Amino acid sequence: MVSVTDNEIIEPSGERLKAPPPPPPSKRLGKAMSMAMVVGTIIGSGIYLLPATTAPFGLNLVIAFAVVTIGTLALAYTMSRLSATLPGGPYSYVAASFGDTAAFMTMWSYMISLWAAIAAVSIAAAGALGHVVLAIGSGPGLVAFSIAAIAVLTLVNWNGARSAGVLQVIATLLKIVPLVLVVVLVLVQVSSGSPVEPLADTPLNFKAVVAAGALMLFAFTGFETAAIAANVTDNSQDAVPAATFRGTIYVAVIYLLATLSVLWLLPSAIAAQSAAPFANAIAPTLGALAGGLVAVIAAVSAIGTGNACVLSAVETGRAIANAGDLPPAFARTNANGVATLTLLVSAVLSGLLVLASVSDSFIEVFTFVALVSAVAALFLYLVCAAAAWKLKVAPAVVALLGILYSLGMFVGAGLEATLWGFGLMVAGLPIRWLSRRSTSRAAAGGRAVLGE
Repeated sequence: MVSVTDNEIIEPSGERLKAPPPPPPSKRLGKAMSMAMVVGTIIGSGIYLLPATTAPFGLNLVIAFAVVTIGTLALAYTMSRLSATLPGGPYSYVAASFGDTAAFMTMWSYMISLWAAIAAVSIAAAGALGHVVLAIGSGPGLVAFSIAAIAVLTLVNWNGARSAGVLQVIATLLKIVPLVLVVVLVLVQVSSGSPVEPLADTPLNFKAVVAAGALMLFAFTGFETAAIAANVTDNSQDAVPAATFRGTIYVAVIYLLATLSVLWLLPSAIAAQSAAPFANAIAPTLGALAGGLVAVIAAVSAIGTGNACVLSAVETGRAIANAGDLPPAFARTNANGVATLTLLVSAVLSGLLVLASVSDSFIEVFTFVALVSAVAALFLYLVCAAAAWKLKVAPAVVALLGILYSLGMFVGAGLEATLWGFGLMVAGLPIRWLSRRSTSRAAAGGRAVLGE
């Protein structure tokens, strides 16, 4: 077992790893904010198209939901137990289990996935609002709005984790409106004695369950956000485990009810062809307002996810730098406890990815980078599940289920994306070597000046 004392972790090598200092109490996330980080990150843009992509599978989608939910909960539970046992977030969990090199590679990979995610969700927000304001739906308007969104999220996070937490709570409450609304509409329809639409008449079979599950996999990612932000969360060893596990359960229930409700309101054949199934399901009640409402809420949903990704990128970069694997400047914080250089670099790189997506020749590449970034996050899930198994902080059967489920998600992503994700992970090693070398030289120079 790993030894933990006074926020210090002793790695397998015997080296002591100290978690970064937390921000002032007034700048930390509270319990509700931690929960909003989980719920608001998992509920991104994927759920709004899930009824359309899974409509042809009929009852198979219910079984697929059960399988994906169980696998995701296994991962969320292992993460919650790690956060309850060890301080410092996932870098600390992996370092305590497999050493600092594995911790760097895992978190470097995850940080890249966050940069791409910030760009992707800012573009998604612009695309959603483009249904209401045509000028920002494509071309220069889309780019301008996307970069402006990144700039606003950067300013929010510059003011501290609590500022980001307030925005996350508001965005999370708004983004569940259409999900809850379709459920309410079904209940009203059933209570009035009107029949609901039947699900697609697709025979139950293993192949259909696997296909439906593959479409759901990445709609459930993001449960790790509370753990990533553990160092800026008040009473984190109580708040983070509760937010991680309970938040995942809440989202799983909302996802299943909302998806089925849309398919009970719309014929499956129509839902399968819909570019906006929630808007189409709500339209009979709200009329022309439905499309605009869902578009605005989808944009808010994307912005909320981007907000959590910005905070996660800052905390991930700070944890890496705190361990000496990035230059020390990336760990330095302002009065609000924010690693400002890490924040600015994340914003700039995400903005460059937005610019890269402008040219038609880059759209395909950018789409693939988004998939690779999702794969990069899977390495974190796999390694943390393995860490929970090794450190015996969770039942072995749950940790093993998390490991197997993570491997299954890699299969769902495809070999090419997985290999690219692994390549990005390895590409960080030269940066780590240069950072450690420069830090060692600076330390040696300081000792020489002091006459040591």
